[in-house]
Amino acid sequence: MRAQAGRNLPRYLTGYHCRMTEDKGLELARKFCGIARFDRYLTDTGGDFGMALSLCKWNHRFAGVLHEQIGYVEICVRNAIDRQLKSLALAETGYKDWTNPQHMPDLVSKTVKGQIRQARDLAQQEKGTSRREITHDDVVSKLMWGTWSKIVGNAETTEKTEQQQALWRAAVSGAFPNAPQNEQGRLSVARNLAYLRSARNKAAHFDNLSTVSKHKRRVINASFYLLSSVDKSFTHGWFDASVLRAMSRERQSILQQCPNEGNVIDDTSRESANNMV
Repeated sequence: MRAQAGRNLPRYLTGYHCRMTEDKGLELARKFCGIARFDRYLTDTGGDFGMALSLCKWNHRFAGVLHEQIGYVEICVRNAIDRQLKSLALAETGYKDWTNPQHMPDLVSKTVKGQIRQARDLAQQEKGTSRREITHDDVVSKLMWGTWSKIVGNAETTEKTEQQQALWRAAVSGAFPNAPQNEQGRLSVARNLAYLRSARNKAAHFDNLSTVSKHKRRVINASFYLLSSVDKSFTHGWFDASVLRAMSRERQSILQQCPNEGNVIDDTSRESANNMV
């Protein structure tokens, strides 16, 4: 998509970018963001540079909102699984610190031993020259979202997920007492974790989040499913679906302001109401 050339930038842009021609603004935006990344915003706005710039900046704000809201779910899931694995380690080894190689339950070792080792290394590096020994909580804080997803496993009942199926039966299902405790429950939790992880990764890399915005109900449904599966009261006071809805409306408002409105993609007509549960 090529921006309309040779004009001064429209009045709705304020600050630095309003003091240059559109050609110069486009050149700098592509240099700053990358051609492929910024041109996606041009496509979404029918080639209007000013609106594309507004959409680009909206994208960065939305990434922050996604980080915040999905972060609440990650914290909840992490601590719920941690509690259950502590109980498993205590029953199996007599100690609760399941991230300690000497006290690690067999199924945990077979599933995420490598990830735990990397987290311990990171915790050790952060401790530096301090004489304080790293704790279980230090290690847990360094485990990535992907580790918790791997503990639950992929949403498939195959040989690839045999360890996760066994770990679910032995401990992890207890982290989600309001979800089915059988394999169907594991599959549902896995699907929702996978979707939120994908959305979070896109936000972390500041990828174009138009699809996530259009499918905001999937983010909301997946988040509420996981939170309520841990504790139904957790659907209140933490995750705020209204913030996601407001950001999605802001994107639609930007698109509706485009002078070339006939060439603009209409989000409202394509929003998905898919439920991840």
